[in-house]
Amino acid sequence: MKVMRYLIIVMLISILLGHVSCTKVIAYGAKNQTKPLTQSYSSNVSIAMTQAEKALESLGYRVLRTDESRNRLTTGWVATTSDSHYLEMFKRADYGGSAGSYYQVVCDVYEKGPKVEVSVSTIVKSISGQLKSSKVVERKVVKRVDEFMRSPQIVITNVGMQER
Repeated sequence: MKVMRYLIIVMLISILLGHVSCTKVIAYGAKNQTKPLTQSYSSNVSIAMTQAEKALESLGYRVLRTDESRNRLTTGWVATTSDSHYLEMFKRADYGGSAGSYYQVVCDVYEKGPKVEVSVSTIVKSISGQLKSSKVVERKVVKRVDEFMRSPQIVITNVGMQER
């Protein structure tokens, strides 16, 4: 009977100590920026910025900051999905390692010669380690920017599509 009483007391103490220690913050997430995906357009910076903002909003992202001096759009934090980011483990992609991580989409617009380049990357915050992007998010954003930047007048030939 005494053994049972001591066992119950030890279990209660360990449960109480376990709950107290789980509520203390012991780790903070680190930020890292992923490599960008870039696309060129025959346009100017202001049109590209406007279309990039429309593209982000049409994909459900909320644009938090528009930095006109750096031509940069930054969205709010969004939870990573099962296919958006991964942790490289033993030279293989581990998509389960990104649980509990968040990312922001960043669009940089800059002139490069006669064209304008739109560069899309993500900033990831995670305690699991340095996550890498699978480029799913970046491809969606670039594809949507392509749709918004496309001229309303096009010509289809055997060589391909040309804008007017």
